[in-house]
Amino acid sequence: MFSPRRALALAALWLAVPLAHPELALARRGAMTVHVPPFDVPALHNREICTFVPLRVHKPMDISEIVIVNQGGSEGFTSHHLIVYAYQANLQALVPSAGKVVDDAACLKLGSGDPRALQIVATSQSVSSRQRMPPGTALRIEPQSGAGRRPVIGLVLNSHWINGTDAVKRARATVKIVLANPHAVKRQLKPIFEAVASGLIDVPPGKTARESWDWGPGIFDFGGFFGGTTNPTGPACVTMLISHMHRRGILFTEDLVAADGTETRLYSNTVYSDPPTLNLSPPMLVRPGEKIHYECTHDNATDPKLGCEEQAGVAPGRPVLQTFPSLTGAAKRCGTQGPDPTECPATDPAYPGRTFTGNCVQANLVFGFNSNDDMCIMPGYYYDADPAAAAGHECDL
Repeated sequence: MFSPRRALALAALWLAVPLAHPELALARRGAMTVHVPPFDVPALHNREICTFVPLRVHKPMDISEIVIVNQGGSEGFTSHHLIVYAYQANLQALVPSAGKVVDDAACLKLGSGDPRALQIVATSQSVSSRQRMPPGTALRIEPQSGAGRRPVIGLVLNSHWINGTDAVKRARATVKIVLANPHAVKRQLKPIFEAVASGLIDVPPGKTARESWDWGPGIFDFGGFFGGTTNPTGPACVTMLISHMHRRGILFTEDLVAADGTETRLYSNTVYSDPPTLNLSPPMLVRPGEKIHYECTHDNATDPKLGCEEQAGVAPGRPVLQTFPSLTGAAKRCGTQGPDPTECPATDPAYPGRTFTGNCVQANLVFGFNSNDDMCIMPGYYYDADPAAAAGHECDL
């Protein structure tokens, strides 16, 4: 039961939300539903879009639960992912895209173009998912200036769909956000979006390979520029872990590595399109000197990646390590091996500075935003432990 004070606070929040905003509906008991606008996905193509959703909420918002539902799927037409970001920078550049469909890979060009402004709130590769924060915790989003006279909460919804049919399909999605009772929140969660292993993916045609990286207290944060995340500096209480790969990812594992090198398997997933969530209750304490080691196995032999040849006799596609800070080293996609000047013309404005021989060949599998390229990412949540607590009680709330 909510107290009268809580009810008044929710009523005030309701009044703060203009009814003219179709992107936002505020339900009773502190639940908001935001929408990805319907958009068409061409036949035999991927499409990844972003939309900015301003919430007329002027105070920090504590989230206790996220429910994501991808709508419109059918045989051959599936959601690849939906990512909810909180934009933690000035919102002015986002205002023109409010409620609109903007084609953008991972929303990296939206707003200021600084990926550090995109703080991960929740991710889902499933048709529907429900992510509950442990009792006593919440994920906080801070209001930002630039979208009106007062700071507001700015969400960015990133929706990616794959259409394997020969007809245009329409996609849509909803995200329900449940607010926490502020009097019950004792710890603020922080997102994990460990993506460094993605930059190491480099699998030649006909091969299978593994790549991996580590997350933990004091580990240098190479990937903190993406997802608005930072590694903990002291002991951390991990509450949730999951995995993210594309369709040639055949195994994702996570292991807790003790200070003496002893490994304990935490998680294993072989179904990239519906990864299970590892909810840790009680939270798992990770101390300085300990780490979570995650590893992906990618198969470029069973169904080799095809791409437009750029140099005769050389498999196209370069890993991020060779192209950074650019993330566009993946081969241009083509569908049928052999001479194909239609799919592989000499130049393509979508691939500036690159030229093609006109042949579609087996390509290197590397990081890329298209489902035919790949990723190796470990999302999750944690909160800072109490280093002064008695042994075994560092994660007590």
